[in-house]
Amino acid sequence: MRRLLVGLYLLSLAVSAHPADELVIKKQFGVKYVSGGMTAEQRRLLDAMAPKFPVQLYFHVVGTSKPISGVKVVALDVKGEVVLEVDTEGPVLFFDTTGGRYTIEAEYKGEKLSHTKDLVGRRYLVLEYKFGGS
Repeated sequence: MRRLLVGLYLLSLAVSAHPADELVIKKQFGVKYVSGGMTAEQRRLLDAMAPKFPVQLYFHVVGTSKPISGVKVVALDVKGEVVLEVDTEGPVLFFDTTGGRYTIEAEYKGEKLSHTKDLVGRRYLVLEYKFGGS
């Protein structure tokens, strides 16, 4: 009986530590970012991390609830300099940057969308990109 309990405990640890659910905070050009959201566990982790990231981007395809990844994102500051350039690992991308005006371009399967918004005077900038909605 004890072996069975130990085995079940170890199995539960292995399942809860599934690599597909892990999120890694990365850094590029001095900007911290995290991307994911392909699983329910990743979405839960991202929700918990959200307060640490002032820029929060969400991507989806109109007409489907299936999460997407591989969105190419380029964030430019007011001078037109790239502050972040990444391919997403899920439908969510958060990044940490200082206040200012940013143009954030997103491309998915050849469709390009862009938003220019200010992060001045607000704590968070939350943007949604809807692909296939032309």
